[in-house]
Amino acid sequence: MGYRAENLLRLLKAAAPTLLGIFGVIILALPVRLFEGFVPTPIIPLVVVFFWSIYDPDFMPSVSVFFIGLLQDLLTGGPLGLWAAVYLVTQYIVLSQRAYFLGREQKVVWLGFAMAALGASMILWLVMSLMAGLMLPVRGLLYQMFATVMIYPFFGTAFGQLHRRVLVEA
Repeated sequence: MGYRAENLLRLLKAAAPTLLGIFGVIILALPVRLFEGFVPTPIIPLVVVFFWSIYDPDFMPSVSVFFIGLLQDLLTGGPLGLWAAVYLVTQYIVLSQRAYFLGREQKVVWLGFAMAALGASMILWLVMSLMAGLMLPVRGLLYQMFATVMIYPFFGTAFGQLHRRVLVEA
């Protein structure tokens, strides 16, 4: 393989988690709803930020997390910077607990993700309620976070395979 091809491959490997986060934002912003809107669209970028902050934070720098959140705000029409702040707070907390999660069973990591999703939803609800000047209903947000927590094992397994087989071994 040539020098340029190796550099391109190295760049793609380094950018893979960020690209996954961007892809998750695009899926979230698409006007397609699961099961005719009965199941809320999971917040895939939250899964990406959580997973990569634990298993290889070098591939998920804060600049990437900020960009993913900002892109989500722009594409979904949310307050500019809200998702970026939520993802950065999530990343900060996860990085502070990274040593605890490494080497644990996936059930423990999944429970940690559920706590992170709950924290993210609390931040979102609080900020949006303050902006609206009244306490907003929480049901829809909780359903969306529940759907997000339920998909974590599938994405966590897929990201784990990507991490082991492509980013580490190759």
